[in-house]
Amino acid sequence: MSKKTLAVIGLGNMGGGVAACLEGKGYTVYAYDLDAPKRNAFKNPCETAEQAAMNAEVILLSLPNSKVVEDTLHNMNKEAISNKVILDLSTSFPLSTKALCAEMKELGTVLLDAPLLAGPDEAKAGTLTTMVGGDQAAYEAMVPLIADFCTSYSYAGASGSAHTMKIVMNFTGLMYTVLLGQMFPIAEKAGLDPENLYNLMNTDVFSTWMYRFYVPKMIDRSFTEAFSLKLGLKDLKYMKDLCTAFGVPGFALDGGIELLERCVENGRGDKDFSECAAEMYELLGLSSKPAEKE
Repeated sequence: MSKKTLAVIGLGNMGGGVAACLEGKGYTVYAYDLDAPKRNAFKNPCETAEQAAMNAEVILLSLPNSKVVEDTLHNMNKEAISNKVILDLSTSFPLSTKALCAEMKELGTVLLDAPLLAGPDEAKAGTLTTMVGGDQAAYEAMVPLIADFCTSYSYAGASGSAHTMKIVMNFTGLMYTVLLGQMFPIAEKAGLDPENLYNLMNTDVFSTWMYRFYVPKMIDRSFTEAFSLKLGLKDLKYMKDLCTAFGVPGFALDGGIELLERCVENGRGDKDFSECAAEMYELLGLSSKPAEKE
């Protein structure tokens, strides 16, 4: 079996993009997703995750959360995953990753945590960034594959290290987005021109990728879906779980979670993360619809 033969399990915005990128580069991709149209978009669709894993030497997971990762691997026949390499591209909970890594080691399987940075466009283009945790020799052996869908990659340390990095990075970036999602509606309510404010703040002091990606969608109320609000909430709750595990309060984190939970309660969970601003517009008595923007 060739290392050019892969299973990609989970074909959402990121997993689907990675799978398409690798298939386009000559890899044989056994593709699985619960959504039949997503898996049928590939040359080798599989009816089950186990079928995809059985056909491949390297397994890539791009799944919503740690529970789904755990359930997916636990529900497979051991033969499907034994003596293989698994790259968990998901944003998973680090303590779960460490436990699962030890469990997989008993099967002769190496589990590497390799969460992704950037978005769906970069996934399709093969220009993602990743950091990888786990066995360093296994990481080095996987570098040629990783380099085919990432332009930046590095070794993060022991198992769970990369997922910890992703959680703390997402905590920083997503909480900044939540702050912007509250600040821009309040600024507009107070009579400021949001476009002018955006331009004034689009400097080295305030501007980041998150700023430039999310704020225009907040201002024009397009809220174009790229990263679902409920997945962002999941990531922030993982950060809360880390705080709890280490015996410290969440402080500012708790307010962000409260706003996002309100968004989910009001049906915004499957919408783009920028919809945290839509919730604020409505709380302020402003329209969250593009055509009705005041």
